[in-house]
Amino acid sequence: MAVAWTLGLALLGWLLHKTPLHEAQAALARPTLLTWVLTLLGLLGSYGLRSARLQVVLDLDAHHRAASRWFGLRTDALRVILMHNAAVNLLPMRAGELSFPWLAARQLGYPVPRAVVCLMWMRLQDLSVLALLGLLLWPGLPLAWRGAGLAVLVLGWAVLTQGLKRWFDGHPQDIDEAAQGWRGHLSRLRHALMEPAHHRPAAWLLTLANWALKLAAGAGLLSAITDAGFIHAWAGALGGELAAIVPLQGPAGFGTYEAGVWVGMASGLPGATSAANPVLSQAISAALALHLCFLLCAVLAGLVALWLSRSAPRAPDAPLRSGT
Repeated sequence: MAVAWTLGLALLGWLLHKTPLHEAQAALARPTLLTWVLTLLGLLGSYGLRSARLQVVLDLDAHHRAASRWFGLRTDALRVILMHNAAVNLLPMRAGELSFPWLAARQLGYPVPRAVVCLMWMRLQDLSVLALLGLLLWPGLPLAWRGAGLAVLVLGWAVLTQGLKRWFDGHPQDIDEAAQGWRGHLSRLRHALMEPAHHRPAAWLLTLANWALKLAAGAGLLSAITDAGFIHAWAGALGGELAAIVPLQGPAGFGTYEAGVWVGMASGLPGATSAANPVLSQAISAALALHLCFLLCAVLAGLVALWLSRSAPRAPDAPLRSGT
């Protein structure tokens, strides 16, 4: 944790050294009110899509009835997503991920091992979809590279799932929730890959829609601040999300996220340094504004969900349906 905080703060200090404070302040005032509203609506929409995906992946309606719904979304799943998202945004080294099994057990009545499996699967989906979006929309990437990358992605996924399925077919199919070490990891991996609810088309479509909406919201704000084209701003938003996946994260992701946005935008723009390109000279201040917007929205939504959870009824400890 000390290494992560040192790295994050050092990166943030170096980036701020390259960006005068008055430029960072001006970046917050540059977008119009409509741009800010659209960005916030995009973020809120992505929260709703993540909640819908959780309903599908955990097959919640087969587990127990929802106490209440908002626009078709189960409020218990929405609370879990909002509080987990706030924890991931605030804690270093992706430590916020550890909150998901506890929240799923407390709010949804799911066993911790089952929640860990669900989280593992959703992260695999996220990585796959981000890689797909990068291959399809990264600016300046040759068509041959896009095709080769897509082929590797599809074939690699097929080989992984089929190979593991054949291996696990020759071993006991019951999950050993008490298994430790590599046997426990293999058991949970098997369950994550073979659980039927995880492979529903709706889960993949909701994952794709979530990331497309969140990246579009971020790209719109970056474009408004830097005057970059939307596709280059998209690359910056995607670079920030890919940097956030790295386990070595500082406090609230500061430093690594901004560096990812800068690298994403720089990869598709002419000029190797900020001095050579006026758009890149604004990239760090734009990344800070975007990061603060995402962080503030996540924390406020998490606090609202925490407040709502105080008065919400606990999920019943109903037995899971066979095969889940």
